Amino acid sequence: MLTSDLVRVRRRGGLVVPQYLRGAAAERLLPVARAYIDILSQRVGERRDEVEAALDAIEVPARDRVASLGLRKVLEDGCEYEVQEGVDPEALRRELFHAAAAAHRALDVRARFDRAAVLDEVAARLGTTPAAIEAGLYADLRGAEILRRAAADAPEILLDRYNLALAQSILLRATQVTIRIEGESAQRYRRIFRAARFHGLIHVVQGDPVSGYTIALDGPFSLFDAVQRYGLRLAMFLPSVLSCASFRLRADLRWGRDKEPLAVEIGPADGLLYHGRELAETTPELDAFCEGFRKLGSPWTVSPNERLFALPGEVVCVPDLVFLNAETGEEVYLEAFGFWSRDAVWRRVELIRKGFPARILLAVGRQLRVSEEVLGDDEAGEIYVYRATMSPRAVLARLDGKRGGA
Repeated sequence: MLTSDLVRVRRRGGLVVPQYLRGAAAERLLPVARAYIDILSQRVGERRDEVEAALDAIEVPARDRVASLGLRKVLEDGCEYEVQEGVDPEALRRELFHAAAAAHRALDVRARFDRAAVLDEVAARLGTTPAAIEAGLYADLRGAEILRRAAADAPEILLDRYNLALAQSILLRATQVTIRIEGESAQRYRRIFRAARFHGLIHVVQGDPVSGYTIALDGPFSLFDAVQRYGLRLAMFLPSVLSCASFRLRADLRWGRDKEPLAVEIGPADGLLYHGRELAETTPELDAFCEGFRKLGSPWTVSPNERLFALPGEVVCVPDLVFLNAETGEEVYLEAFGFWSRDAVWRRVELIRKGFPARILLAVGRQLRVSEEVLGDDEAGEIYVYRATMSPRAVLARLDGKRGGA
């Protein structure tokens, strides 16, 4: 992601137009990108301040200065720095400062402080050398960190990563994002809906497989708190959309210091590419739940859900899991709601009350303050309120018809 000072845009009417690296700008910056990549690959094992000095030495045209800093930011985000191995800077400072304080207290009026003697004393006590103490004394400062792994992208891929990071950084200022997707397979639609849930985004899906779907997502600037964390989740959702052949994304923004209402539009014509791996089908929390559920040894099996429930005129429901009873053949679906989804719970409750075509269990975190008594015994759904994590045993009890658990 780019910091706000590195986000390059123009304004056109009420739109923010990202200044992607294309055409002549890309040709000018490809040699710069190649030089940055070469420097990082050659300087593994060196201090951060030495690496950054080498990067600073690359000549960049004045008009490309901000873009080049953006390339560096994207590239360095893929590098790994760490404190020098075998060094505990805090312990070194503690030993040295205590020894120096003792040496100062022992001085008489005419004596002078002997720094070298203190270093020799501490080095002998720690079984090292004065030079090693000097080198490791502030090894935990940012500039002293050691480059352990350098990003190995090709220059063209680095430019692609920059363009994607630019679009993602703009979305950090969104209040509302609307995405229209058409002509995709059912499997691709499911992956996109799962990605929205995986990232914990507040969203509503409407449409059908024939005409396509519209996804409306709340942006980070629509929230009262946790704006930065939610914004990062929204930005990380964008690559899932880029895999579609036909999509239109429009985000309403609060732009600049004055929070001016503007918008940004993103589509296939922007040529944004994602070079990472697709998300896993489920979250680690759901994986852990399924593993625990299988250990209970019941007639019920659990697996990721593949079915979309799209009732005419209603929002689309994509449960996370499906349970199948091997003895009776009964199916029960489970939809888990995270930190961001209190309103989504109420929308799902209303949908169930209108007549849901399958039995469904809504797993709701306690912090969302939703009562288990909201749905009645004669309705197709049930609410299970959990504390920190979902309990496989409590879910099994509800599957067996023991409302409220066992």
